Amino acid sequence: MVTGIELINTRARSNHTEKFSALMHHFSEDNLKECFESLDGKKALGIDRISKEEYGQNLEENLRTLVNSLKEMSYKPKPVRRVEILKEDGTTRPLGISCFEDKIIQEMTRRILEAIYEPVFIETSYGFRPGRNCHDALRKLDSELMSKPVNWIVDMDISRFFDTMPHDEILTLLSERISDSKFLRIVSRQLKSGINYPSGVEYSELGTQQGSVVSPILANIYLDKVLDKWFCEELKVFFNGYCELIRYADDAVAVFETEEEAAKFMKVLPLRLAKYGLELNKNKTKIIRFSRKDKDNQTSFDFLGFTHYWGKSKSGKVRLKRKTSKKRLRRAIVNMSQWIKQNRNKFPLREIWKTISSKMRGHINYFGISDNFPSLKKFDNEVKNQLFIWLNKRSQRKSFTWENFKIYTVKFPLPKPKIRISMFSLYAKN
Repeated sequence: MVTGIELINTRARSNHTEKFSALMHHFSEDNLKECFESLDGKKALGIDRISKEEYGQNLEENLRTLVNSLKEMSYKPKPVRRVEILKEDGTTRPLGISCFEDKIIQEMTRRILEAIYEPVFIETSYGFRPGRNCHDALRKLDSELMSKPVNWIVDMDISRFFDTMPHDEILTLLSERISDSKFLRIVSRQLKSGINYPSGVEYSELGTQQGSVVSPILANIYLDKVLDKWFCEELKVFFNGYCELIRYADDAVAVFETEEEAAKFMKVLPLRLAKYGLELNKNKTKIIRFSRKDKDNQTSFDFLGFTHYWGKSKSGKVRLKRKTSKKRLRRAIVNMSQWIKQNRNKFPLREIWKTISSKMRGHINYFGISDNFPSLKKFDNEVKNQLFIWLNKRSQRKSFTWENFKIYTVKFPLPKPKIRISMFSLYAKN
């Protein structure tokens, strides 16, 4: 059976400029039930502290009431709960945690927006798109650097992107493809729901909450207009040399054949972003000479958690290599150490082991790419050291000697460092 969302997507693919005027009827009980079932019930709770399990105990009545409130336009999302995540430089990254019922509406909103805009996104945009992931973006970058005439890279960083997107600009952009005023009002209310602080609720005309279900698609829609289409449709025609843009959410790099055109891009980029209420992080945005033609090239740059640098294949040919960036490796080790320290007395050893195994597996699945085995091994050694140290502090008597600890890891093995994903482009294989 073809769903309403699939019909939207089909129309959007056949006509990239068509406006959609009737979207609110998709917020039906059946569709919202599908959204309910798709959401992760283990995520952190919003300010009402209602979990998926609790909401589901009276699901049909809750959804019926929710649909009625949408029809009457009386639905108003609750303020999000703000959580600050510590970053390596001492600053914090804010996450917004919505109430579960609001996540249901966000999920339905996301599906509708994705159906409309997915067909028009550029091929080199990879963040939070169906069938695409970080490793695809890394493979594309590998292909560009290994097979195209690339000599210069613009490594760009948009300052506090998710916190500074202007609501009015987002809504104006959406109105170019969507004429359903009620749907746009729902999106507006999601953007302006406010943040709950101990001192009270604060409202802003800027930003979309990181952690929100609908935030990634809104970010893609905005940057597709502000950066992607501008680069591909307006700038490329003026450049004589080769150039390309690769973006994952708000992380992006542009590659250029000539230094002159890389410098031109750097000159106009801040002006373009400022036009839409955004600003470059000048300390992190830079032009880098990065060419496989250079002998003994020692330059490097970070993208998506990896440091990219030139090395040599077994046959002695120059090729692109990657390793876990120092910041990401340090963060991963610190986070594991803190978790073990905080939970070593809360759970039995078997449960601690199970959780640590899961966390290590997630790290290996992402960072287990070609050439990165030394970083994986360092991570593995550090985690085992932290386990040995903190488990031995659970009581006055040591739980393990080092020999007993190694025997335990043999009997109950943790995930082993392993290269799971090949990053080699066709040129790198030759």
